[in-house]
Amino acid sequence: MTKKLFFIPLLALLAGCGNYFSARVRYLVPDLPGAAAARPALSGLYVTVKAEPAAAGTALGSLAASLMNKSGPEFRPAELARRAAKALNRPGARVCAWRVDKTGEGDVFLPEIKPKGLLAINADRPSASSKKEERVSVYYDKKKQKQTVKNKVWVYSSSLHAEVKLYSWPAMELLDSWADTFAYAEDRFDESKDAGDWYADNEEKLFSAVTARLVARYAGRPVERFRPVFSKKGDKASEEAGQLARHDRWEKAEEIWRPRAAEGSWRDTLGLAVSAELRKEHAAAEALYREAQARSAGDKEAAVVRWAEIYRDLELVSSTRAAAGCDGEWFGERTALLPFSDETTSVDGPPLVRQLVYESLKAGGYNVVPLEETDNILQAHGFSDGGQLAAAKPGNLAAWLGAGRLVYCNLTDFGEIMAGVYNRRMIKGSVRVWEDGGPEYSFEESVVKVKTPKNFAGGLLGQLAKGLVERIKNKPLAYESGLFSQQVTENLPNSVRAR
Repeated sequence: MTKKLFFIPLLALLAGCGNYFSARVRYLVPDLPGAAAARPALSGLYVTVKAEPAAAGTALGSLAASLMNKSGPEFRPAELARRAAKALNRPGARVCAWRVDKTGEGDVFLPEIKPKGLLAINADRPSASSKKEERVSVYYDKKKQKQTVKNKVWVYSSSLHAEVKLYSWPAMELLDSWADTFAYAEDRFDESKDAGDWYADNEEKLFSAVTARLVARYAGRPVERFRPVFSKKGDKASEEAGQLARHDRWEKAEEIWRPRAAEGSWRDTLGLAVSAELRKEHAAAEALYREAQARSAGDKEAAVVRWAEIYRDLELVSSTRAAAGCDGEWFGERTALLPFSDETTSVDGPPLVRQLVYESLKAGGYNVVPLEETDNILQAHGFSDGGQLAAAKPGNLAAWLGAGRLVYCNLTDFGEIMAGVYNRRMIKGSVRVWEDGGPEYSFEESVVKVKTPKNFAGGLLGQLAKGLVERIKNKPLAYESGLFSQQVTENLPNSVRAR
């Protein structure tokens, strides 16, 4: 008898819980403290990655480093910038452009891009290593005897330290700052791979860890909120509205709620608020929620409503504004890549590099004048060689070409040195960007590749064969030329949507 009496109040309590259901609302919630204040900056981001360039060094130093296998892994800051920009260009954030900052002296392109915020990533050069370790594993055989097995493994590991800062623009107010070290390791049963080559094969895993952290912190992670929708027991109209809403017929439910809310019903006002939030009419939803909270004061039934959470969510989503940047004006400007001047003895090298820089600029989102059109117009005005262009005023060149931006390039080195086991392939040059009515920007770029094959005869024959194939195809230093063109373009803003 005692047990039966115990269940009576419990059943009554459970029965009283059936007067509402929870509507599901999906949000992207950043892990960023003060996210609401940062959201305007995130609505139009300019992403930059600053990385210390690899020291070029002397020829003797390059040879020694290569022979001792001390050159370290190759780091691609442009790939990190591109991945970060692509990952952040989603609901919850928007990216105008990305760039590799190789000077750290301030970005001259900020006034041209006109973003809402600057996300500056300062990445140290990564480390990579391999270490021999002994692993012990224990198992039990069929006779249930304990067996111990020792295995030798090579642990390959890499790490990348990055400091991240988020600024508003143009005020350059620091909105967020943090740092972390990202690592990846793998056990292998042999040491057949060089640590640098292993890093190249697994660099994307480090980059994925960085971008995942950026997305969670700034664009946000998906979360589900549950908003209660109440019905009043015994009130047929209220129960009908609740059933309509439960079956996603919110418009019909609103027809019932609206006149009742006008009479002061907090339950119906709350239903209208949830419906407005689902339609993403956040300002209207907040006003209705506050009205419902005020009307429900003193009603114990409203205690299940998480008012503070609702207002935090609405404040966060309402803080996003349409970006003033990201309008494509920088990338829409007609850009002419002028014939290269050069101080080298190569005949085929400069035209090849120019063609690759042209293709890289197009891939970066630039509106580039076709090379043939540029050359024909310049020849019609008496300019057939890049070295002659210094005598012409940039404004005249731009007027003839119908371009608002000119890109000059001067190659100072283009060649290969083969001396036994030592093979160095090098391209160096300087770039100048002129824009009508804007600031000029100039930088130097280089690609130096040194190889020291273990087998003297095989290495020498391989170098000769590679050089012969490149000369037959009129594409000397083809791989290095491709790298040089990419490095030239990564100094400039790149569109996240172009690649």
